[in-house]
Amino acid sequence: MRLRVILLACALVLPATASYAAGQYKCPLIVTDDVNNPKQDTGQYVDLTIGDTAVRPVIHLTDASKDLTFKTCKALNKDGSNFSAWFETECRDLAAADGSSYTVDVYLAGAYGGISPVIDRQYSMYEAIAGVSKKLGIEVPARTFAIYADRKPVYEFFCYAEKP
Repeated sequence: MRLRVILLACALVLPATASYAAGQYKCPLIVTDDVNNPKQDTGQYVDLTIGDTAVRPVIHLTDASKDLTFKTCKALNKDGSNFSAWFETECRDLAAADGSSYTVDVYLAGAYGGISPVIDRQYSMYEAIAGVSKKLGIEVPARTFAIYADRKPVYEFFCYAEKP
């Protein structure tokens, strides 16, 4: 009986958490300088929209001729990999946000993205992200968005919920 009460309480709380996570995020790029100090590059960013049924990143990079997006974003299956431990959503099929042709530096060919779950103290990368945030003098982000190419991370963005 007690287990049923706990499961019912979890079922009531989880939808609220999922709906809280939906929304609009502004995600500046986090880079490191020559001595490995983190810095924000607000000229490169992701405008991230997470809705009830769709995820849409609009990515602004200096290495692309126009704003980009990923055509497909879907929930990850937890397969035991680091990628599935760090991210809850995987994005594939890089394209221009406006659907037209575009150019990118060759290293972005075949790039894919990952969107973290909402970051809290239980998130496996919380301490690392909190450490970078502290060095930057900013709050811990609500989420992260990373772009991988050739199975390596090439961009990481810290995402903050936009106020309506």
